[in-house]
Amino acid sequence: MAINAIKMIIPCQCLLGEGPYYSRSFNSLFWVDILSKALYRFDFTQQTLHTYHMPEPICWLTETQDQQLIAGFENAIYYLDSNTLQRGLLYYQLNEPSGNRLNDAKTDRHGHLFFGTMDKLEQQNSGSLYRLGNGKSLQKVDTNYVISNGPAISKNGRILYSTESSSRTIYQFDLNPQGELSNKRVFAKFDESMGFPDGMTVDNDDHLWVASWNGHGLYRFNEKGSMTSFYRLPAPRITSLTFFGDDLTSIAVTSARTGLGEDMLEKYPHSGAVFILQANVQGIAETPVQLT
Repeated sequence: MAINAIKMIIPCQCLLGEGPYYSRSFNSLFWVDILSKALYRFDFTQQTLHTYHMPEPICWLTETQDQQLIAGFENAIYYLDSNTLQRGLLYYQLNEPSGNRLNDAKTDRHGHLFFGTMDKLEQQNSGSLYRLGNGKSLQKVDTNYVISNGPAISKNGRILYSTESSSRTIYQFDLNPQGELSNKRVFAKFDESMGFPDGMTVDNDDHLWVASWNGHGLYRFNEKGSMTSFYRLPAPRITSLTFFGDDLTSIAVTSARTGLGEDMLEKYPHSGAVFILQANVQGIAETPVQLT
């Protein structure tokens, strides 16, 4: 098994914890609670947890090559001041349906930012996958998502993984250095017992890690799409993960408590927490966004 133990549980009780992101430059782990309109920052230098309340749902956070934080909100992308985390508009022309919002994001090895959108009611296939960066205008690169989730990039940067959560399907695309996608195909499908694939990342062995909503944990797949291991966590709604730390062998896993009844919350009191795990495999550092 690629995970040794749970090292720590951060009891933030997120309604919909998502988007964990490790910043070396800030020596911090960031994540969001979309439904509570909150951004969290765990500062490893100070060993302190900070909560920042936002004026609308915040869906993901990452940073640019000049160490500028940027974040995807419900229907726009903003700069965030590195000290105050106050917003400054970066991009607002998505032309998405009014019932949609942004969802997961990830950067490829050349600094292109890929992010998805989804139907907030999780019924219509009105979501899409977008690309931004390297001096190019925002472009829609794939469509037909009810819930676009977890973009992830292979170790060599030549494959992009994208999830359509409602159909339990993880897709693969060929990805070139210009950020262009081609040859879409099914990589893996979850059955009902596995839950719904959510956020994803790739480790240094080029295996894909997938958080499972209603699946109680993390799945790990090899390059051929075969599941090699599963790590169960003490919460049913596991949403996303990232490797972090000096050697990238720690894993931060977000979870959610939204929609769980009293009986389930009593059975799984850590729902909505962030789980800190120790792995015996190494992750890959995230590439900053190259906007220009």
